[in-house]
Amino acid sequence: MQGVISGVPCPVCAVRGDEPRRLEEFLGDGEFTVDMAGHRYVVRGCGSRRDDVVRFYEKDEPAGRDVRVWQVTPAEQGGFRAEHVAAF
Repeated sequence: MQGVISGVPCPVCAVRGDEPRRLEEFLGDGEFTVDMAGHRYVVRGCGSRRDDVVRFYEKDEPAGRDVRVWQVTPAEQGGFRAEHVAAF
């Protein structure tokens, strides 16, 4: 499995097991799957809305510590993309 690279947008394949249709589907506790150059990576955690993006805090287990922060946005060609961002 390749590592997660900051600042590289990845297409979102699924949110909670289904094709994503609305940004609101990323809110609250849940999971989504991204395509990282042909490899599927499941992100589990909790999302909150900030203007027109969702900040999703990846957890190491359902109620565990934060691992990384993802920013989820609509993609220009349709669907959604997620990118790991530095959060201070």
